[in-house]
Amino acid sequence: MGAWNMVISQGATYQATITMAGVADIALATEWRLVMSMPNAAAFATATIANGGFQPGTSSAQKILVLTAADTANYPLGNGRYDFEILWTGGVVRRYISNGYLQVNPKVGT
Repeated sequence: MGAWNMVISQGATYQATITMAGVADIALATEWRLVMSMPNAAAFATATIANGGFQPGTSSAQKILVLTAADTANYPLGNGRYDFEILWTGGVVRRYISNGYLQVNPKVGT
């Protein structure tokens, strides 16, 4: 198995800056979406611009993924997968990462 793309501590805030360089029409995107799931299970979390999971970055091509400590406290422990997609007007969906690796670990310390 490859390296983990996301390692999340349960009950801690997770933050990552995502820049979509080279996507000419990124300024026209209507939504960014990250869907997380465990093997053979329904999605346990979805981060979007609409629900505050993606915050504005320094340009239309950049967003900051923010998973709050309150959110991650409810994430199941273990190894899972995620998909990252960007949506455009008219229902166009482009998946940029399919089945990325994620790991949710117990938070160590306070």
